[in-house]
Amino acid sequence: MQRLTGADATFLYTQTPNAHMEIGACIVVDAEALPTGEALLRHTLDWLQPRLHLAPMMRRRLVRVPFQLDHPVWVEDPGFDVEYHVRHVALPAPGTFEQLGDLVGRLMSRRLDHSRPLWELYVIEGLDGGRGATFMKTHHAAVDGVAGFNLLASMVDLAAAAPPPDPPDVQWEPEPIPTDVRLVADATANLARQPLRGLKAARRLARQVADARTKHGSAKVVLGELGAPETRFNGTIGPHRRVRYFDLPLADVKAAKKRSGAKLNDLVLTVVGGGLRRYLERHDELPDAPLIAFVPISGRVPDAGGTDGNQTSMMYVALATDEDDPATRLARIAEASAAAKAVHADLGPSALVDLSALTGPALAAASLRLVDTFRLLERTRLGGNVVVSNIPGPDFPLYTAGARISGLFPMGPIGEGTGLNVTLLSYLDSLGFSVVADRDLVPDLDDLVDDLRAAWKELDSCL
Repeated sequence: MQRLTGADATFLYTQTPNAHMEIGACIVVDAEALPTGEALLRHTLDWLQPRLHLAPMMRRRLVRVPFQLDHPVWVEDPGFDVEYHVRHVALPAPGTFEQLGDLVGRLMSRRLDHSRPLWELYVIEGLDGGRGATFMKTHHAAVDGVAGFNLLASMVDLAAAAPPPDPPDVQWEPEPIPTDVRLVADATANLARQPLRGLKAARRLARQVADARTKHGSAKVVLGELGAPETRFNGTIGPHRRVRYFDLPLADVKAAKKRSGAKLNDLVLTVVGGGLRRYLERHDELPDAPLIAFVPISGRVPDAGGTDGNQTSMMYVALATDEDDPATRLARIAEASAAAKAVHADLGPSALVDLSALTGPALAAASLRLVDTFRLLERTRLGGNVVVSNIPGPDFPLYTAGARISGLFPMGPIGEGTGLNVTLLSYLDSLGFSVVADRDLVPDLDDLVDDLRAAWKELDSCL
């Protein structure tokens, strides 16, 4: 039994009936050598089962503490059934990338069953060009973006005919579900230590913010660009999603990076800013103030151990959508991004507010429910106008279930008050974009993707 950290549990407390706080990844493969139909499903199960020990969270289920006296716990699921989690589906002809996005959008709209381990895997047939796909989703309480990629890495091989991994040193054993009496007893012991933990967390956070303000000069610089303008992306989200994928030639992006002297992440943010400017301008909805991106930052320390859970901080970056010239927009974004990173380096990853460390789990959960009830995130736009996450990926080929992977597309969640997420990952010679949006807030997602492509071409041509 393992208790969730406050950061992990926060993703449970902030989920709502419409914001499921689930992340996913779509793997596109060359499928000519794979079986089809029921045989493909059995092939995938046979390949996956010897690898389950590489990702412990795949056999752990969530158990909540009565009255939310403490964070939930992970338990090795006594009812684990891998066949429940692995499903098979086929795209109708002609099997376009848009149809794949439509299917994944529907799958992302369905909430995971919290009485089972929090993941599902779909084997998808029928993608055009002799391709197939695998889509996997899990809950953000189990993994962040980097841990999600590590989970994905445990499910891939370096060769098509790679042998199964070595078996674990210790055989997996299920655990009995703890009784309410035990859960309450453990929580009561933890509650006795909560005042001291809360005091230490408050003192640490106040000291970090004060030191950073002394160095950087103003509260606005330290806290970031919180005044995101009102846009359609910040309305009330529903339960349904739209998903689209596209990629850019990585060599072209790196060449533009070299010509401009900018960082790759600044180029990405400039493309997103330019695309959103085009989209909103066409709808006659472009605000005077620049849109704000909420940018997650990994707080993981190399070689520190631990691949599950959330170790993520964040920063806000103004996207200069009030600027028409893409080169000037890039310069402004680079400056804003550098300032935000400098503050983040001084504050440190622990300054990402873990509300439960200050208040205790029950009050944290109640507070976040009030935030949802009064639509405070929608009204204040504290999540920015768009979430943009850039994850570095491998530059060598990978294989899954014997098939060569031709594309990797991770997906982040949308949440209350922020109905648009753009997640990127580089793989081989491509920079892949995954765009996830609320179905009603962005009914013309294909047009937005066209705008993002056009913004890249415009930026590339002027550098």
